[in-house]
Amino acid sequence: MGLRRKRGRHRRRKDRTLPLGSAVIVASAVAGVYLTAAPEGASAVASTVYVSPRGDDGASGSLESPYRTLEKAFSVAKAGTVIEVRGGTYYPARTLSSSVDGTVRDRVELRPYRAERVRVDGSRLSTGSSLLSLRADYWTVSGMEFRNAPGGGLVCNSCARTVFDNLSTHGNGDTGLTLRGKGSDNNVIRNLDSYDNHDDATGGKQADGIAITHGSGEGNVISGVRAFNNSDDGVDLWRWASPVTIEHTWAFGNGENRWRIRDFRGDGSGFQLGGDAPAPSPAHVVRNSAAWDNTQFGFSANGNAGAIRLRRTTAYGNQAAGYSFPSSRALLERNLSVSNGDANADAGPAAVSQGNNWSPGRGSGWNAGSAATPPFVTTDPITALGARRQDGSLPVTSFLVVADGSEIGSTME
Repeated sequence: MGLRRKRGRHRRRKDRTLPLGSAVIVASAVAGVYLTAAPEGASAVASTVYVSPRGDDGASGSLESPYRTLEKAFSVAKAGTVIEVRGGTYYPARTLSSSVDGTVRDRVELRPYRAERVRVDGSRLSTGSSLLSLRADYWTVSGMEFRNAPGGGLVCNSCARTVFDNLSTHGNGDTGLTLRGKGSDNNVIRNLDSYDNHDDATGGKQADGIAITHGSGEGNVISGVRAFNNSDDGVDLWRWASPVTIEHTWAFGNGENRWRIRDFRGDGSGFQLGGDAPAPSPAHVVRNSAAWDNTQFGFSANGNAGAIRLRRTTAYGNQAAGYSFPSSRALLERNLSVSNGDANADAGPAAVSQGNNWSPGRGSGWNAGSAATPPFVTTDPITALGARRQDGSLPVTSFLVVADGSEIGSTME
């Protein structure tokens, strides 16, 4: 990765304020292209509208006569609408926003036409604007690239049963993908690459790969994500009151000041698993995931005292501790911590350790057994940075895979 090593920074997570991009949601009637819900009792009729760089917003929106802008397609969408976007680069003039709900049978979908490459570029948006802002349920957004928005890539506020699948969000001036608000239930973030997001105006301290923050909601899942080279953290669950499940996810290279931001304050942990949430503290679950080359911790409770469970994860080459759970009732099972700067693991008396590769560390109250540290097939990450598989899942790699088949650490799948 060629990351420059820096001394790990030990401090509790700052009290995050909502980023400027949240103004898009609050003042949506002014800042965004907002859809309005159908009258009560109106039936949803599934339909497909098309958008093309060579289209015309005065056209019918058919495949033969497509619209030109995403703004136009959003303005006519309702439950059951599929927006299919032809290949090319689109430059919205304002945030693409919607409060129109789909239904369990009639989702609203935004996707490319026949897997053509679609880029949505926010470089022409006003300061603080995100590219896509939803306050809606039963949406699916898939197969597209969201980049260069000053206020972040995608924001979903109090959404339920929304799916973000096979996306790329990068180069944005805040977090790549943000889920926030109460009642944000059963959303899925899957096969996302979120990288190079950096908030220069605030010293890099709020641009994560993914932030599920300032809210609550059961059943949210992060799966198959690469969150890397962001100015703050890879995945951040700050002030989220409900358990989140993270699986098959890699967070690496976060917290490095690649942009030469003045007074840089990015944190740089791979996974920040809570902090400052109302009681009871959420018992997040992380399994089969990995964190490496971050400028702070690999996995951090960040003040979350709840019964966080980490099973078969790997922390490698992070500048602070691989695992930091000083006040958490964490259950740490079959995890692997190697070559981390300050300590492989640091936990307090409430943490329980079973079958990890470290001995009881600075904390007390650790339960039994540390396993031997097996060799890795390779510590060269090049294949982990490669193209995803055809189905959008993580690339095949031998990086950080244990060589002897021991059932410890991430399988990197």
